[in-house]
Amino acid sequence: MWKSAATIGAIAMLAGCSAPEPRSSEYFAAHIDEAREIVAGCTEGSVRGDECTNANLAVEEAKGRERFRRFLGKKSEE
Repeated sequence: MWKSAATIGAIAMLAGCSAPEPRSSEYFAAHIDEAREIVAGCTEGSVRGDECTNANLAVEEAKGRERFRRFLGKKSEE
């Protein structure tokens, strides 16, 4: 009985240790400064995975919007 309880406890602990879901590109679009920090970490190699992709996508989209605003002759919002 003790071994089965310990086994169940160990499985529960391991299940709780799974990696968190990566933040979405929508999240990073709303938090562009944080996205830039993540992209810098990805470039350095300290951050890896889907967060790099999502943060990079948000940063590139923000750059594109800014270029378009400048093309239209509008001032930067940042």
